[in-house]
Amino acid sequence: LGRIAVRHDRFGADRVSYFDGYIVLNRPGTQQFYVSGLLDGATYAGLDFASAESSPDLLVSLAVERRELLLLGTRSGEVWFDAWTADFPFAPIAGTAFPYGCAAAHSLRALGQFYWLGTDQHGARLVLALDGYQPKRVSTHAIEYALNGYSRVDDAVGWTYTEEGHTFYCLSFPTGNATWCYDVATQLWH
Repeated sequence: LGRIAVRHDRFGADRVSYFDGYIVLNRPGTQQFYVSGLLDGATYAGLDFASAESSPDLLVSLAVERRELLLLGTRSGEVWFDAWTADFPFAPIAGTAFPYGCAAAHSLRALGQFYWLGTDQHGARLVLALDGYQPKRVSTHAIEYALNGYSRVDDAVGWTYTEEGHTFYCLSFPTGNATWCYDVATQLWH
């Protein structure tokens, strides 16, 4: 009742995820994300949106893992859950906001926990994993030295693979002509 079909391409999106029957999309250049109708990826109501407001920065990326939605801005992040409320289905989990942002929208990957190319409060680049609800630095000083030397990192793409029982989170930098991979089991980079 009361749902109006709204063209989601009117807003655009560069990150899309699926969460408990909803398609979740970011609205580039804003703090907002919006959702489809329940089990109806073709219907979007004009008021079915929310803002990541723990910090006044732009929403860069989003992903779902273990029935939780991670929203990453340029300088902050926060975790939401499906609250099953009538007006808007999702709500932030209290106490999960943190002061680390995302330097590359497509670096965010879920691998049991979230991994991404982040930025700290001073703008330095580092690789982070969400440990519980707090980011944990997984990059070394040597990796960070390389990352901070690249002229451009917003085009970085994260991906994962498993080989011989080891799971890896990798970051490819097209402009920097480099790829770095992190072995989750040994916590070593190559």
